Formats: sequence, structure tokens, C-alpha cells
Amino acid sequence: MASFSSLDLRNYNYNVFSSFHGPDVRKTLLSHIREQFNRNGITMFDDEKIVRSATIAPSLTEAIKESRIAIVILSKKYASSSWCLDELVEILKEVPDLSNATNLEKLYLSSCKSLVEIPSSCSHLHKLTKLWVNGCINLRIIPADMNLASLESVFLNGCLRLRNIPVMSTNIKQLDISNTVVEAMPPSIRLCSNLVRLDLHRNRKFKRLTHLPPSITELNLSNTGIERIPDSIKDLHGLHTLTLFGCRRLTSLPEIPDSLTSLDAGDCESLETVFCPLNTSITHLDFTNCFKLGQHARRAIIQQAFFQGTAVLPGRQVPAEFDHRARGNTLTIHPDGNPCTGFVFCIVISPKQITTGLSFLSWRRIIAQDYGCAVQGNFDVGKVSEFRKEHFFISHLLIFYTPGDRREIVYEFSSISNDLDVIECGAKILKEESMEMSYESRSDQVIEVSQDNTEHNDPISCWSWLFFCFGLSNFRNATI
Repeated sequence: MASFSSLDLRNYNYNVFSSFHGPDVRKTLLSHIREQFNRNGITMFDDEKIVRSATIAPSLTEAIKESRIAIVILSKKYASSSWCLDELVEILKEVPDLSNATNLEKLYLSSCKSLVEIPSSCSHLHKLTKLWVNGCINLRIIPADMNLASLESVFLNGCLRLRNIPVMSTNIKQLDISNTVVEAMPPSIRLCSNLVRLDLHRNRKFKRLTHLPPSITELNLSNTGIERIPDSIKDLHGLHTLTLFGCRRLTSLPEIPDSLTSLDAGDCESLETVFCPLNTSITHLDFTNCFKLGQHARRAIIQQAFFQGTAVLPGRQVPAEFDHRARGNTLTIHPDGNPCTGFVFCIVISPKQITTGLSFLSWRRIIAQDYGCAVQGNFDVGKVSEFRKEHFFISHLLIFYTPGDRREIVYEFSSISNDLDVIECGAKILKEESMEMSYESRSDQVIEVSQDNTEHNDPISCWSWLFFCFGLSNFRNATI
């Protein structure tokens, strides 16, 4: 492994620093290579006399610096040695001259903690398609003239000191600059007409979103310092996933593109307004812990979720639109005999403790007739932040039964992980005509949310979730 540029004019004490780790490697290869080097007049640093310890000796560090190139060969039994890893870190403070590696397609530089700069020689790698530099915590400089025609994916996540990023390829498809200190995207990013995935999460310095190309389909801004989403986001006609989780300074959400199917704004604790109405394509809305949402925003979210998709937002009571309701985790429904296409469920949940990670709800349906018949399934609440107050949870379950059928249906809800108590549940029967309602006709059918439904003094005693899941695949056999 060459460690220094071939153009370097420094005077070195050694031509080669050899790093041969493991008795099997040293006995077989090292002696043979040493003999060949001596025969050809190549000076090699010999570390035989250096005493091994928990950390590499200063003399070894100095020898690495005084060697023109480094050759590293590891024994499988020795590859996890901390001594070996410390040597590699010291060697890889600089990337070798790659000017002649013109056929290189993938370059891995991940976790090189001493790497400060990507060398300008990388601008010659015109066949490079993927570049991994994640975890290079001291990386500061990326050459501005790196315009690689074949480069499609760049991973810079965890480069904690990286402040500026140039456009390394106008053909790039995936760019991850999460957990860096990049403050803004360069104006030339708009020229990246193939960029589909941009990840900026955990970048607290990032405050302004500008210059995005319309090709983007996935945009992750979670836990950034962004304060405003520009109105131009509605022009990203291919965007289907927008993640804003933990954007604590964000106060409003403008009109979003019709293509969007998933919006995660959980823990946006300053969020107050949402553009109304929301579009008809969204199948997942998450507003967990958004306690400052105004009434118009809440109504728009609930209205959208009631007809399609998923939604989570603060609230503590089953809305009045659910004409079947009960305290506890059991709900009995008496169909009226008319054709039915399914139910919209509302489940009020009280956690037994502050919940983080994955939580799951299960449902079980019992049909009362001469012989028992039960069908059951699970609701995946998914990975959630720390719950602070009450939330709604609503689910949509598709079933079909014939006219005249009046069998009693009982639903039971419970927590698989036993960390949630179901304290209230409700349902609304969906008729064929309600399933065919146009989006334009929804303005008169907003679910009313009272002030009592959004305020509560007890921070964790009683929560509820609003989740609306429209999935035929999970319930295609769930017919009565």
C-alpha cells in the first residue's frame, strides 16, 4: 500500500516501511521479500527489534513518516490487533497518488481517522462509481475540481469537520453528507439532474435548503438546524419521501408536491402550521410530539389520514366521527346489514412507561356465530421517539361482507411488547360511497378536534396515536 505521492520530493531514510503482522506471515513472506529488496538495493525498515505494547512506539511512527511507501500484509489471526490498526491509521494520514489507477471503480476510505484531505489525484478516476469516506472524522478538504463522469454514490457521513462540499459529479445519484458540519448545498447541485437521494440528517449546522434539482425522490433533513422549508419544494415533482424528524426550529410546512407519499415531522416541537389541504398521495404522516400544531393544521392532517394513508399527531380522545366506541381494549360492532368495505379504527393508548424504539399493537377479530371464528394481525407502530403526551392512533382495516349480514363483530387490541395499555377505541364503518369520495369533496368533512383533545397536564399518563393503514395485501383473506 503506497502511502505518499510519487511526486513527493522529500528525502526518505527508507524506501519501504513493511508491516507484516502474524508469525505465519513473518516467517514465510517477510524473509523472502527482505532478501529480494536487499538484492535490488531497496532499503526497508526492520521492526524486529521494536517491543510490542498496547500502543505503537514513537520510533515506529517516525519510521512510517521516513518511508517512501508502506506495504501492509495481515495474517487472518492478527487482523484485529490494536497495534496493527494503529499502524494503519498512521500510514493512512495521506492517500497514495491514484493518478495511474484509472480503472478504479470503487474507493473505500471509511474510518481513516487521520485523513485530512482527499488528494487531487482522485480527479483522474473517471471510472469511479462509488466513494466511501464515511467516518473520516478529521476530513476537511475535498478538491473543487473533482468532476467524475461515472461517480454515482458518495458517502461522507460522519466526517465531523467537513464544512464545504463541491459537486464531485453532475451524474451523482446518491449523496450522504449526514453528521457533518456542512451549512449549505453548493449552487451547482442543481445541475445534478440524476440526484435522487440526499441525506443530511444529524447536521445541526445546516439551516438553509436551496438549489435542489427536481430529480430528488428521497430527502432526509432529520435533526438538522433548518428553520424553513422553501416554497420551491412543491416543484420537486418526483419527491416521495421527506424526513424532517427532530427539526426543532421548523415552524411551518409549505405546500408539498403531489408525489409525496411519506412525511415524517416527528419531534418538530416548534411546528405550528401546515399547508392546507394536504395532497391525496400521502400514505404516511408522522407528527409525533408536535404539540404546537394549530387547529387548522391538525384538521388537515386528520382529514387526510381519515381517507388515506397513515398519520400520527397529538390527541387524547376518539373523535366524534367514530360512531362505534368503547372504553378499554375491546370494541363490539353491530353491522347494519348494508354492504361494507372496511373500518377506520381509532385506538387511544396509554404507555406503561416512556416508550422508545419499536412498539407493536396486535388486533384480534371475533365473529359471533354458531361456531367461533377469529382472525388476528398486527399493527406496526414502528420506531418512535420518546413519547411525551397523548397521541391518536387510527388504523384502516379492509373487510367485505354481503348485504343482510348482521353478525356481531368484536375487535380486541393489545400490545405485543406489553408496554402499552389500550384505554379507549373507536371505529367507523366504511361504505362503498365513502371509499369513492373525491378529494375535492373533503372540505366539508373535516374531523373536529376540541381543545380538550389536545391539552393535558399529565405528560405521560395517557397517550393515543393516530395511524391509518390502507393495505390490501395484509388483509386479502380477512373476509367475513
